[in-house]
Amino acid sequence: MLLKIAWRNIWRNKVRSLVVIASVTAGLFAGMFMMSFFKGIIKQEIESAVETQLSHIQFHDAKFPDEKDVNAIIVNGNNIADKLRKNINVKAISCRVITSGMISSSSSASGVEIRGINPSDEKSVSTISKYITEGVYFSSDKKNEVVIGKKLAEKLGLKLHNKLVLTFQSKSGELTSGSFRIAGIFHSRNSSFDESTVFTQFGDLSQLLGTGNGIHEIAVMLNKSENAESVNIEFRKQFPNLLVQPWNELSPEMAMLTGLFDQMMYIIIGIILLALMFGIINTMLMAVLERQREFGMLMAIGMNKPRVFFMILFESVILTCVGLPVGIFLTIGTVGYFNKHGIDLSAFSEALERIGFSTMVYPEMDSSMLFPITIMTMITAVLSAIYPAIKAIQFKPAVAIHKI
Repeated sequence: MLLKIAWRNIWRNKVRSLVVIASVTAGLFAGMFMMSFFKGIIKQEIESAVETQLSHIQFHDAKFPDEKDVNAIIVNGNNIADKLRKNINVKAISCRVITSGMISSSSSASGVEIRGINPSDEKSVSTISKYITEGVYFSSDKKNEVVIGKKLAEKLGLKLHNKLVLTFQSKSGELTSGSFRIAGIFHSRNSSFDESTVFTQFGDLSQLLGTGNGIHEIAVMLNKSENAESVNIEFRKQFPNLLVQPWNELSPEMAMLTGLFDQMMYIIIGIILLALMFGIINTMLMAVLERQREFGMLMAIGMNKPRVFFMILFESVILTCVGLPVGIFLTIGTVGYFNKHGIDLSAFSEALERIGFSTMVYPEMDSSMLFPITIMTMITAVLSAIYPAIKAIQFKPAVAIHKI
């Protein structure tokens, strides 16, 4: 009976009720869309880092990561690579030889990480080949070619097919230099990566380093990214003498960013719902004050105070329950559209690329966030009705009836 009365009461003033419903819808939409927007950014950033720099899992000699020691070669690296290729969880692997050194042009020089790769294997692990904007991703019949980032090329005043010199320490400890020609220039989402990384072919770099067929790093891409942790544990048991790390250990700041995002988004949602709560309180309080005579008559003919209290509570909850699905479906539709077409932030391209973010953002809605947000919104509705309901039951029937 109280629900029926509450339903009729909220439509006695349609404009006011629609304003409350619109407020709930707008607040819910704003919060959920913001969460979807930033979740899309974070997911793209992680995927970009994994596909460009990290891969799902990496294998190293235990001494290699700290100092990039040229002599820290994976023992029986090629045999391990063959075993990994046969693993059912592994999609692709790439064996790399890596060193730090200097890249020099006729006008400038810069410190870089030099990666020696097998181009065909690297294509299956890294997306660098897809980011080539000028030239090619290595020629099959040419030696001493390099692929460098656009940012680095601009910094050193280099163009396609220009020559450059790479200088680094060889396995014997001697300073070694090699002349290379630019085969291609890439432009990834991360300008800092573009400015600090150079790719050359495995054989060309290993010959200058004196490492032969030695491997410094085995990058592994899995069939399912969500299996990285469990597969990593399996590999650690299988290869106890090697340092085996998933992407979140290789880049702990990325893992921290994900956790920080989850916390920050719920704080932002809380702030939005808090603002919404004051809006509902204001509207419901106005409605209660306008209906003093009505509440006085109800209590005079026998409706007790708890029933009056819950009637107002139900009115607030019903208004929220009407706005809640509207807000959810509006968010699902909007996020679905932009997930397909993207949001163009090219106006902020320079700032975004410096921190590795894409200029096209594809919001992504996680269905797991619907339940907690729904509960938070319902709690907001109940809390919003408490003060107006208390105000209503404080009216004295004899006085309230004579209110005009």
